[in-house]
Amino acid sequence: MKIRILIAAMSAVAVQALATTDLPIEVVEVIGDNTMTKEQQLDSQSTLSKPVQDAGELLRSVNGVAATRRGGRGFEPIIRGQSQNQLNIMTDGAYTFGACPGRMDPPTAYTAMDNFDQLTIIKGNRSVIYGAGGSGGTLLFEHKRPEFKDKNYLGSIGLGYTSSSESQDGSANLAFGNKRAFGRVFGDVKSSDNYEDADGNVTASSFDSSSYGLIAGSDLNNQHYLQLSFEGVSEDDVWFAGNGMDSPWTDSETARLKWVYSGGTLVDSFELSLYQSNVDHLMDNYSVRNRMPMNENGMAAPSSSDTQGARWLANLQNGKAEWRFGLDHRANDRSAELYMDAGKDGNYNMLASIMWPGVEQQQTGIFAELDYQLNDQDLLRFGSRVDQFDANATRADEPAGMMGSATPNTLYQNAYGVTASDQSDTDLGLVLGWDHKLSSKTVFSTNVSRSVRAADATEQFIARSAMGSSWVGNPDIAAEKHQQLDITVVSRGETQRWSATVFWDKVNDYIERYNLETATLYRNTDAKLYGIEVDGSRHLSDTLSATAALSYTRGESDNGDLGQIAPLEARFNLDYQRDQWAAGAELVATTKQDKVNPVIDAGETDGFTVLNFYSSWEPLKSLRLQAGIENLLDEMYAYHVNAANSDPFNPDPVRVNEPGRRIWLKVRYAF
Repeated sequence: MKIRILIAAMSAVAVQALATTDLPIEVVEVIGDNTMTKEQQLDSQSTLSKPVQDAGELLRSVNGVAATRRGGRGFEPIIRGQSQNQLNIMTDGAYTFGACPGRMDPPTAYTAMDNFDQLTIIKGNRSVIYGAGGSGGTLLFEHKRPEFKDKNYLGSIGLGYTSSSESQDGSANLAFGNKRAFGRVFGDVKSSDNYEDADGNVTASSFDSSSYGLIAGSDLNNQHYLQLSFEGVSEDDVWFAGNGMDSPWTDSETARLKWVYSGGTLVDSFELSLYQSNVDHLMDNYSVRNRMPMNENGMAAPSSSDTQGARWLANLQNGKAEWRFGLDHRANDRSAELYMDAGKDGNYNMLASIMWPGVEQQQTGIFAELDYQLNDQDLLRFGSRVDQFDANATRADEPAGMMGSATPNTLYQNAYGVTASDQSDTDLGLVLGWDHKLSSKTVFSTNVSRSVRAADATEQFIARSAMGSSWVGNPDIAAEKHQQLDITVVSRGETQRWSATVFWDKVNDYIERYNLETATLYRNTDAKLYGIEVDGSRHLSDTLSATAALSYTRGESDNGDLGQIAPLEARFNLDYQRDQWAAGAELVATTKQDKVNPVIDAGETDGFTVLNFYSSWEPLKSLRLQAGIENLLDEMYAYHVNAANSDPFNPDPVRVNEPGRRIWLKVRYAF
């Protein structure tokens, strides 16, 4: 049997992810083995779910993945201790970068999960075709072309409710067409109040959110397929316990064009994709709730992030060799300003800082990747890419501040002795993989890689100075170089599955945030991350199954422990399913985390044990009713990676707690 290395394997971990989401989305985790067929993947999926508010929170239920909570929205995914632009996050081939310097809006905040069909999770750097970087991993959210069988339309409607926060959500999805062409429209709305933790403390987490989109695709002939799509996401009155401000509004729009050609002579097929994403964002400390009680006016920070990109990807199959090669380009422009004495009438009276001074960052790469079937047991992968990174701050000499004399370049010069200038760098990425079939059920997989991650807009060019403190990026910061090794064994039988992975990442020029007196600065250092992931599932009977997962990551630099690293975590699920009925229980447990970074962690975190219950009933083939209880024992707890409460009324850093006991209900009708 031919095996394929590192493309899209479903493991017990992926089954676990599907068992704990509220979406009809298919979650596929890449861990090394691709011998499981599509039908086997679908057979292994559970239909049980629990409420999640965005794609970042969804990822928490995948082994080795954490997510930072700052409130009720904007969960920042973390894979094996890496986050932000250490991850490549793509929606139908498009990148969207958030517009908030305080990370209120990671890319996953603009991914309306009810509208996507498949999420592929790639841990570590296992392929060169998805862009530069991706040292921590890659997340691919995809819309799939609808399949029309005995009718020319498909659709679904969903409703949900969660107690404690009084959250309500609704979604609708409609596709119509035939085998040659289709149209699809979708949308969802969510609304939530602030929730209470187990001690009854109210956590700032209220929000209103809506999204909409449309997709149109058509076969122009037997060789050419064209697809257009557009999506929009709006956020209003979003409260953040883990940020110094709240967000009155945020708007995001993404447009895509995809052309697929197949049946060529020089190549078997190729895909050309173009995209544009725009995000506009406002955060302040007075519109959503008054966080400056001694002042009539306060602070406001309008910001924007615009991204354009393209990729051409070709495929060529030649006997035992399968080639993928092409080129990609990505350009991101960001701007952010901080105003003091900002009025509720919308007038910004004094420019205090140009936080993102017209930051322009570009990446252009060329890549090639080969999967070679050596024999029936062995498959090799060779991948390489060359990238050029360019960056500049076009407003670095523009004055701001109370006297109108401070410029971003002044802050850079005072902190590092350099000023902003055109930066250009060329780097090499490599992937080497080997899959060996130990038996008909077991595959051994190892992967060695080198990837380069350029600094983001904040690490390189942030320029904030206000209220006696400063936050200054380093224009001369070097890109991170990751050298990784991971080894995985995957086994899949008729009644049980398991996998085990060990990984090691040696990082040269790791970009580290640190404090110097009243300034927050950035520097390069050397670091290492390493850990293990083990998971398994077993059918105990025709109706009863169990899954278990364990993950641990450790991060160290030359200056101490790395921050935002989750402790040892274990998950156990027991699921019962018979006819139209299903029920299950989930136990989540972590140890204490005492390996902390004082700059970005809010101190040590106690371990916890949380019990969840969920159930499902399908009275009709097209109707599913679901209910459950989260945090059944009303445990007071917080994930270590949750943000610190930065409310001015509570200046001591307190990690944002998770909700107390809450009941949830969901109904979904498909037609």
